Amino acid sequence: MDEPRYIIVHGHFYQPPRQSPWTGLIADEPGAAPFANWNERILSECYSANAHAQIMNGHVVHIHNNYSHINFDFGPTLISWLEPHGKVAYRAIRRGDELSVKERHGHGNAMAQSYNHSILPLLDERSRELQVEWGIQDFAFRFRRRPEGLWLPECAADDDTLATVARAGIKFVILASDQGRFSSSGREAGPFLWRRGEMSLAIFRFDRELSGYVSFGDALNDGAALAEAFAHTALALPPGAAILTATDGETFGHHKRAGAAELARALAILAEREDVVVTNCADYLAAHPASGGFEINGATSWSCAHGIERWRSNCGCRLDQQTNQEWRAPLRAAMEFVKNHADAIFERFAQPLMADPWSALRESARLFIDPNHTLYDDFFGRHKVRDEPARERLLRLFEMERAAHATLTSCAWFFDDFGGPEGRVALRWAARTVELAAELAPAIEHELIERLRQIHSNRREIGDAATLYLSVKTREARGRI
Repeated sequence: MDEPRYIIVHGHFYQPPRQSPWTGLIADEPGAAPFANWNERILSECYSANAHAQIMNGHVVHIHNNYSHINFDFGPTLISWLEPHGKVAYRAIRRGDELSVKERHGHGNAMAQSYNHSILPLLDERSRELQVEWGIQDFAFRFRRRPEGLWLPECAADDDTLATVARAGIKFVILASDQGRFSSSGREAGPFLWRRGEMSLAIFRFDRELSGYVSFGDALNDGAALAEAFAHTALALPPGAAILTATDGETFGHHKRAGAAELARALAILAEREDVVVTNCADYLAAHPASGGFEINGATSWSCAHGIERWRSNCGCRLDQQTNQEWRAPLRAAMEFVKNHADAIFERFAQPLMADPWSALRESARLFIDPNHTLYDDFFGRHKVRDEPARERLLRLFEMERAAHATLTSCAWFFDDFGGPEGRVALRWAARTVELAAELAPAIEHELIERLRQIHSNRREIGDAATLYLSVKTREARGRI
């Protein structure tokens, strides 16, 4: 009997860091009504819905944990919020991975994600390494194992990014079928092999057509039809090959209201078949090592037809054709100005306190992920920082760097204007970075405001970015009173 075909369904679950950098709370977001904010709304519609998706079988209701069947990643800024605020969903996510580890030869469904959802090819090498390492540390804390795969935000990649991921010990990433040159022009997922010198990385290819059917078509209206579409596509491949679909995880319940239940129904139907097997990337890679080749020419992503220009220029990628995105380049320059200042402050003031401050910063994610305070003594003991004032200063420097990285969260540039909730996220974290840096060096806020004053919104009520920045600061200050 021929080897079955394989089906991998990937959900990329992510929300930007909406909480206040000062209080850790999320302000009311009227657009999310009747919920207090978007995180709460999407928790109900998607994250919790997938934790206990309901399927009717006659008069019997079957409850399914979709996380135990699909390949998935959760952004650290989202899952850190879910831990205290969405405990049922958080437990189901971890349980789904645990079950898949047991059932799939030690290879779990969960993948890591780089920490702040910044566009990795737009970062310098040191910042890229921090993002990858912080993402790995967050994953290891939550899932109690080292990740085999890493989701690249917006699937944004170039050779330097893939090299950073490979050096971190990650085995595979997922890219779209049009993001490079694959040795096979078919629809199978691969995996394919990327090489640079002695380094290598497996590249899984997701199918654009099938993924688009799930994301933007009516696939999630009927789980039985979805199961048939998955099986039909997979069975057209050679024996043993896999088909991979990838979409925003929020499609399953938030963007598509019946998405969680119909996904569960599709997965249940597929589980009854003998000619196809639903699996995950890590398990499939272990049984089918990467072969063939993959090459990438320049920086590319899954959501911009112009490479990665959506996050730095007026490339034409937008929802409303009546708007312009001339604001993108100067906003990116302003946020990089803030981050570069923070990096310079860190370099200047951390260097006298320890031998290798950048190595310590790479390891520091555990300090703000894990509430176990015994980690602090171990961390500072290994880095030979025994003086309490020096420890306090380093913790403030770490917090400053963490805030600085949040200023480059990709969502601020993705949409048609910086005046929405996503742009306010970047400005909020920029204000916090500037405040922390000013504890040690002359403040740069005046220069930042001058830069922001030159950035104009498509929305008349917003005006310029400086006005919005000051409004965000004022609202945050009121929230702390």
